[in-house]
Amino acid sequence: MTAVSIIAGLDLGNGYVKSNINGLVRVFPSIAVKQFNTAHHTPIGDDDIGTFMADIINQMDLSFSSPLVRSTERRLFGERALKSGLNLEEFDVFARIGKAEVDLSGVLGLGTIAADRLYEFYEKNGNLPASGKLKVKVDLATALPIGEYKHHAKMYRQKYLNEGQPHIVTFHNFERPVHVEISFEHVYVANEGESAQYGLMFAKDAFLDMIHREAVKRFPNGELNGITGKDLVTAKNTLGIDIGEGTIDFAVFSNGRFNTDASSTMNQGYGSVLESTLSKLQEEGYPYKSRKELSEFLHNEPSPFTKKKWTHVKNVNQSEENRFGDVVSSEVSKVFSRVGGFIEVIFVFGGGATPLEWSLFEKLQQRVSEFGDDNLLPIVYLDSDFSRFLNVQGLYQVAQRLRPAAAKGKKQTEKAV
Repeated sequence: MTAVSIIAGLDLGNGYVKSNINGLVRVFPSIAVKQFNTAHHTPIGDDDIGTFMADIINQMDLSFSSPLVRSTERRLFGERALKSGLNLEEFDVFARIGKAEVDLSGVLGLGTIAADRLYEFYEKNGNLPASGKLKVKVDLATALPIGEYKHHAKMYRQKYLNEGQPHIVTFHNFERPVHVEISFEHVYVANEGESAQYGLMFAKDAFLDMIHREAVKRFPNGELNGITGKDLVTAKNTLGIDIGEGTIDFAVFSNGRFNTDASSTMNQGYGSVLESTLSKLQEEGYPYKSRKELSEFLHNEPSPFTKKKWTHVKNVNQSEENRFGDVVSSEVSKVFSRVGGFIEVIFVFGGGATPLEWSLFEKLQQRVSEFGDDNLLPIVYLDSDFSRFLNVQGLYQVAQRLRPAAAKGKKQTEKAV
């Protein structure tokens, strides 16, 4: 079986995986469950394979042979994992061990690529591979939180490269196993927040218009008159506040380049708000078992039967959001005391941006005004519905440039943008 080459940007968020593989974007929860009893599983019949492929991310049953995944248990993913009743494997937002050191990163990253390869084969051929084996070569860009990047980026990259040896992902959904051999040819590990800035830099016109609308609606007195979306994203000195589920990254760009000295990570994110809410609700007798279950409840429109419960849960969560907004704004003061003198634009984005906006935006404005600078300093607060994709779109842009950069003789670890 000839290997297919793909380009992949993978944002392995604490809450959701966002992937862009050859232009196809997928999003699914950053969870899995280990299976210790697989004897009762019924293989998918030939008539049901098409249905499986249409929802492959939420149905797959995989095992791994890879330095990225130390344990050998089979795992379920997405909705199937969430509704399995088994203990969820999710990123621990309070742990000192980061993404580069836990199996879940490899499980999610390799699983996403394997799913894409099998799906692409089935769409083209209408059946499973007769040999039971598929091969794929990958140019990959992924990211780590800024604080973790400084210590683990090199090791993490080497795990993907695996000394030129393939990673093996096995599907156990069918009568016969299907093995996907994944070989990484070029790998770039970026800082989270840094990659989001690349997503802004390469934004298309429609996205630039959206960025401009998001900016001006929070400055209704005409402060941003005459400033375009292009002006905002091409500013050379920026602070990006990337609010994730497990971390908040403060990505500083100076003279158009990522400033590693001034950038930092806060080891709390919106997930800590959910965890605090979860603890309070459990004390009251509510049955939620994980922050993911709680998050799904909060973000779905309540039915007439759940409206009262939803309102109470929302109120508890908002009190935790307000408390956390104070923590974040205090951290911004620390960052701004180091770099505020040259910052031209502040961007706020990520999956936790929208939930915190009601509490955080005015607090950020107040913190910035305390520094007494008379120059206009726009705070571009981007809606989570599209800003959660900034990192993965930036990573995909970087991944597209890895092979041409290598062909020109540059080291793979150099900037590809």
